Amino acid sequence: MTLEATDLTKNPALVMLMSYQAFNAKMFELAAINFDAAFKYADKLSRVGSAQEFADAAVDQVRDQFEALSEQSEELSTTIQGTLSKDAAAESGFGD
Repeated sequence: MTLEATDLTKNPALVMLMSYQAFNAKMFELAAINFDAAFKYADKLSRVGSAQEFADAAVDQVRDQFEALSEQSEELSTTIQGTLSKDAAAESGFGD
């Protein structure tokens, strides 16, 4: 068996598998961030004492989540583009 035959980056199936694993890892990372944000919001709501504080907490949460989701969609887009480019390079044999 030669070194070239054992080079995993030249195997399209393995490159695709590693790319999808990276994508799934990113999805789990973002899910954990969102889960943590939901618990922090629930904690904040449990301390609300008036309707105004509730409205302020809700507005802050919506703003923070919109910003976070915007950033997360960019991260996912970057991850997907990296995945697609690795897959294309592996299929064409230009993975080096």
